[in-house]
Amino acid sequence: MNYATSFESKYYPFLLCTPRKKTFKHQLIRVTDGLVLIRLGKIEYAVEPGQEFWLPFDTLTSLTFTPQSECERVEISSRVVKNFPKQAGYLKSDELIIGLLDRLKTIASTDITNDYLKLIMYELTLQKPQLKENQTTKDIKDWREVSSQLSQELRYMLMIREAQKQIQSGKSRSDVILHFFQNDEELVDNLENAILGTKL
Repeated sequence: MNYATSFESKYYPFLLCTPRKKTFKHQLIRVTDGLVLIRLGKIEYAVEPGQEFWLPFDTLTSLTFTPQSECERVEISSRVVKNFPKQAGYLKSDELIIGLLDRLKTIASTDITNDYLKLIMYELTLQKPQLKENQTTKDIKDWREVSSQLSQELRYMLMIREAQKQIQSGKSRSDVILHFFQNDEELVDNLENAILGTKL
């Protein structure tokens, strides 16, 4: 079982973005604090505290973990032969899955961990993920608009993420700071410290 499934509970103090690529394992993601953005196609789905999201094997996606986020993740090898959902999406709240994930954070026994993971895998075969845009997902789509309802904190995070992408693609730091932050170096320094923990 060890090679087939794994459980991880992780805290992300700063912004972390994964490259867009296909998943090589099935993944169950549960957010317990903060916000995780999961890109599928042109839409970034916002997964908020208390929500679970399913990513089947071979899904083209990228993940954004916002600062001070915490999430739990179960990864299942594609070699495991079970009738897992083939569509990505939010899961209907399942008290058994939630309870098992909570217990997995506190136990050290490998045998018990494997038993819990087996139960989670069975429960996942009963799930029917749905891709519905919640309000935060809709707000993130329009974050560049003046009329956006997104919080200033999330807008700054998305601006820093976009600025980082442009610098990585070859644009100069000075041009990016001018474009996104009107040359406000003090603001950029504060955002870098709070969001990235490092310089752009």
